Amino acid sequence: MNVELEYASALQGMVADVLRCEKIMESEQERVLGEIGKVLKKNTVAALPKSDEAGSGYKHMKEDIKVTINGKRKKTGVTGVTVHGGKLTAYKWHMLDDGTRNPNGTVHTKAIHFTKKAVDASAGDIDKIVDNLIGRVVND
Repeated sequence: MNVELEYASALQGMVADVLRCEKIMESEQERVLGEIGKVLKKNTVAALPKSDEAGSGYKHMKEDIKVTINGKRKKTGVTGVTVHGGKLTAYKWHMLDDGTRNPNGTVHTKAIHFTKKAVDASAGDIDKIVDNLIGRVVND
């Protein structure tokens, strides 16, 4: 009987620790996703080429990048972060990232895969951000 009481007490302690960790993770989730979004945005800007096109009112893709924390507006719970083009340049992203072809099959716009380059360049910084979060959760 004594063993069962110790076992139950240990389980209650473990459940309390898990619930505490969950609360810390939920409270830090939006901040951490914001940091990750900033890192991804910085590396996306670095991966995008500067357009030759210029003129009054022309907006380069590098200058029109938005970071959105998903689920925040709908209050369904934060689910992730999205880095995307703004209103003026969003329609260009897939064409520059994947490239385009002419009707006869020749390459019109060469694919530069800037999104993959940005994600790959961000991996180390994202790992550090997540490691810091885990360290805070475990040590608090």
